[in-house]
Amino acid sequence: MNAKIKEFIKNNHLLSLSVLEENSLAFEVYSASCYYAFDEVNFNLLFKSAQDSKHIKLCALNPRVGVIIAKDSKNLAHIQGLQIKAFFKPVTKEQRSIYYALYPFAKLGSGEIYALEILWAKYTDNRLLLKEKLTYIKE
Repeated sequence: MNAKIKEFIKNNHLLSLSVLEENSLAFEVYSASCYYAFDEVNFNLLFKSAQDSKHIKLCALNPRVGVIIAKDSKNLAHIQGLQIKAFFKPVTKEQRSIYYALYPFAKLGSGEIYALEILWAKYTDNRLLLKEKLTYIKE
């Protein structure tokens, strides 16, 4: 994974998660925002949420999800963001430690920690003036 992508992930803390919801007529998209920690070794985003929340139930049914991490800016030259395709999965004990090291207060609340394994990512940073976006594809 490109160092600029890793640095962007490490320097942010909020992701938007999009999952598929199947209703009687078609698939629809359901989204949620979550604070995350980055498992830099395994390229996983770690987040905590209630087991009975709608987005967690939908992730369990459809584990391939979309993620956005973006800086908010109205200035086109300052736009930064990451589009991600990920796989939802349980965390390891080590990943649980990574999350709680960043958010120790989260131990007080209920919920479980989950992982989003990054399968593909496209990074946009208009400050870099790159002709092409930086991409990551899991091998």
